[in-house]
Amino acid sequence: MKTKNILLLIALAAATILTGCQPEAPFDTQSPNDAPIILTPYNESGTGTFTYDLLNPDTPLYDSVTVTPSKYTTINWYLDKQLVYTGIKIDMCFPAGNYNLTIEAVTDAGLRTERTGTVTVHPYDYDPYSAAPAAGRHLAPGVETQIDGQNLSKAKNVIISNDLFGGKVVHTITPTYQEDGFLKFILPETNDGSYFLLLQDAEGKIYGADNIDVHNGAVALAGFQEMPAGNTWVITGVNLQHVAKVKVNDTEITELQVTETSVTLTAPAVEVGEYTLAMYNEDGSAVLFITNEGAVEQVKTLVPSETTIWTGAVTIDWNADLVKVDASAMAAVPVGATIYVYYEVPAADYHAMRVTTPWWDYDFLPQVDGMENQPNPYSFTYEAAGKEAVDRTGAMSVVGFGLTVTKITFK
Repeated sequence: MKTKNILLLIALAAATILTGCQPEAPFDTQSPNDAPIILTPYNESGTGTFTYDLLNPDTPLYDSVTVTPSKYTTINWYLDKQLVYTGIKIDMCFPAGNYNLTIEAVTDAGLRTERTGTVTVHPYDYDPYSAAPAAGRHLAPGVETQIDGQNLSKAKNVIISNDLFGGKVVHTITPTYQEDGFLKFILPETNDGSYFLLLQDAEGKIYGADNIDVHNGAVALAGFQEMPAGNTWVITGVNLQHVAKVKVNDTEITELQVTETSVTLTAPAVEVGEYTLAMYNEDGSAVLFITNEGAVEQVKTLVPSETTIWTGAVTIDWNADLVKVDASAMAAVPVGATIYVYYEVPAADYHAMRVTTPWWDYDFLPQVDGMENQPNPYSFTYEAAGKEAVDRTGAMSVVGFGLTVTKITFK
């Protein structure tokens, strides 16, 4: 009897050991009432945000989703909020453009989750194309608009569509003027909203050209982030011709010069700091400010210790004069002021910068190599000879390689 008990204990121990060594079952649940979890795709940072970079419009977006509960969950793929595919595995081609991607998982019980990312589809070198700025294009009906790009002389029509493939056309517009590098057109009466911008050639082929945002009311787009205290202040946007008042904290300013695209005023002579900015039309309605967080009626504007004369995010190249501060902006910079060039250093084998004038007529700085080891911002003194060269040539330029210039200021 004792021997049998010992043998039984040994058998149970062995079973326990064998069970403990078995691999864990795959993580999954099988109830539609369980919240869905997207397991893949994922990125190494763990943020759930990822980028697809496609070589051309014939390169498919090819990927699949692993989700739990797998038996009760539907996967929807959206580009710029348009549903383009439903299913676990996507294998689709899209027109050239930059799109916001949303992968949505929704269970039969209506529980949902999502992951976000971007899809960039590069055009062929010979295709007509125009890329929207990061904040999108903001247009007003009835106003001539210019878009920049490549091979735009090939575009017979500009198409405004509710569908990125051109299946829901709102307008087909003949350009008012076009060259290879830019194209102009007038947007007909159109409801507020976001639309896909497409280009059509003489044979009827459709090409992607990103998107537009249409505004029938007044919106401010740029120039409001910083306030040049005591100096001329220009805020740009669309439908600004009826702006009657600018309010900075409790100070109201009514002496304005307004056009369809700009409001010009003298900023209050206040101290360095942050202030609340609002703008109002003649009928008392508020102007909307377009920000990264959306459209708002009030924003914070900053009076910095430095005055900004150029902002952007431009990767400089020796072969192109991409960062150019016009003489009109440079007129605010007094001789003897310190100019600051802010920049980022992307991954590259070589980094260099030179501040000059168009056609290298006058160099403010000698060529500076190895900018990853230089102060950021890079500063220099604006001398009389430099001002003379800017006034004569029409601009100050920043050229070089392997750098992204983000802001130029003076103090």
